[in-house]
Amino acid sequence: MRDLGGLETASGGRTRRGAVVRADNVRRLTAAGWQAALDHGVRRLVDLRFENEEPGEPGPPREVEVVAVSLFGEHDLVAEDRIAERLLSAADAAAAHAGFYIRTLEERSQTVAAAVAAVAEADRADGVVVHCFAGKDRTGIVSALLLAVADVPDEAVAADYAASGPNMSHLFDEWIATAGDDSERELRRRLAQAEHATMAAVLAWLRDTAGGAGAYLRDAGLPEEQIVRLRARLVER
Repeated sequence: MRDLGGLETASGGRTRRGAVVRADNVRRLTAAGWQAALDHGVRRLVDLRFENEEPGEPGPPREVEVVAVSLFGEHDLVAEDRIAERLLSAADAAAAHAGFYIRTLEERSQTVAAAVAAVAEADRADGVVVHCFAGKDRTGIVSALLLAVADVPDEAVAADYAASGPNMSHLFDEWIATAGDDSERELRRRLAQAEHATMAAVLAWLRDTAGGAGAYLRDAGLPEEQIVRLRARLVER
């Protein structure tokens, strides 16, 4: 769980602390953890997970609004198996991850825009948490777009994504160790990776093919006033 504030923009500005926090599943927070989030200003959660991804989990405090946007759509086990096969057979796991993220941006652009809109539409005085299960894939895609809209250089955006690798070890180490065989262990290891090269490739696609974060979001249906509002939220004045 980390604040996206404090990053330098290409124009010499800085992203605003308290505006957006990226996280893994915040429903695991203790009462003390929720109080820390409230003290940080968090009043909205943008939940990118599948509907009912973890049944029976506790809700947030009443002060916190939840906006659910399933970034990957319906939970599709067949599609998950195909993705796993591609990842396991790929010579370059970072490139395979990047290809999956780019397909998401291409095929689910309206959903991606809806997730970004949920951040833009929040009261500027309120902090927003963007989260999924591990805080890497779905959260990584949306966080990268937010930082790109704020004009944070690609290198810094990719570094922020890569920071999820060591931060996720407590979620994945035991899962990897308990795999049934070497093939499953390697797949789990690859699924847990968050490599700089992955997000660098996604950002290159966003810039060179989609025309940049702003153009991508406009083409996906996000109104210009929402993009302006988003930049105002994200960048210190």
